[in-house]
Amino acid sequence: MSYKIEQIEYYLPDKIIDNDFLSIECGIDKAFTEDKVGIKERRIAAPLETTSQMAISAGKKLIDSGKVNVEDIDMLLLCTQNPDYRLPTTACIVQDRLGLKTSVMAFDINLGCSGFVYSLPIAGNFISNGKFKKAMLIMADQYSKIINYKDKNTASIFGDAATAIILSQCEEGYGVIDSNFGTDGSGWDKLIVPNTGVAFDNEKSNELYMDGREIFKFSVQVVPKNVNDILEKNNLKSEDIKHFVFHQANKYMLGELKKRLKLTDEQMIIDMELYGNTVSSTIPIALKNLMEKGTLQKGDLLLFTGFGVGLSWSSVLYRYI
Repeated sequence: MSYKIEQIEYYLPDKIIDNDFLSIECGIDKAFTEDKVGIKERRIAAPLETTSQMAISAGKKLIDSGKVNVEDIDMLLLCTQNPDYRLPTTACIVQDRLGLKTSVMAFDINLGCSGFVYSLPIAGNFISNGKFKKAMLIMADQYSKIINYKDKNTASIFGDAATAIILSQCEEGYGVIDSNFGTDGSGWDKLIVPNTGVAFDNEKSNELYMDGREIFKFSVQVVPKNVNDILEKNNLKSEDIKHFVFHQANKYMLGELKKRLKLTDEQMIIDMELYGNTVSSTIPIALKNLMEKGTLQKGDLLLFTGFGVGLSWSSVLYRYI
């Protein structure tokens, strides 16, 4: 059997940080942020709000919709880089609070902007081999707790969010068709939060550091090759793909990728203006909004590509059903 994305819901915290605030706090030009970065506002978790609470809010939206029975969920995979605790795994907390059965497999994975496209095949393989019938994926991060809002390199980009996704079986040839992956650990220190694990450096803080120039260079080098590789493997051309739903890093980067891959405006989905870069949630949020437009038809081909911290990247080829 193949597996498909059955349902997506997302949760956004109430507090909004807009570009007027950033202009005052760190002198970031408002016009530049909106025109080049492509973000007008981003949602920020409350001071005492935890990652598990955000994850639970997204998961509850799925359950409360009545479209999935809690008893049918066999697996919970939670992707986060901001867990409630070093241990226990945050997925265990979420399993209990959502009332999932105790026979579920529940665990966390630690990935950032490639988290969704890594999590999808990890959980999906348990469905395609018949072990499980339904899996819940949750992407949840709150970078606001690790950002210095006077740091121009990071303050304007990231927002907090959580997404919950149900995966289930589907007919062969639909849903997830193929996936590929990549890792270049030589760039591990280009996007990092020092002093948050057992490694410690007195000369560094515990705030998010990003080498924006190197991350941009990495992204525009690996993403086009990764995309072309999966297309070639499946005897497809870029024009066969209705929509490319990439990690919503920033508008400028997506524009450069669109140019290098020779995509049309319609093909390249850009959806970050009101949320910012929500890390592992960017692709499912954009996909949920795309699905709600009602323009997707059975058989449409989509390509999801995530890339970032690690450095890591992945693409998933998907036939809509």
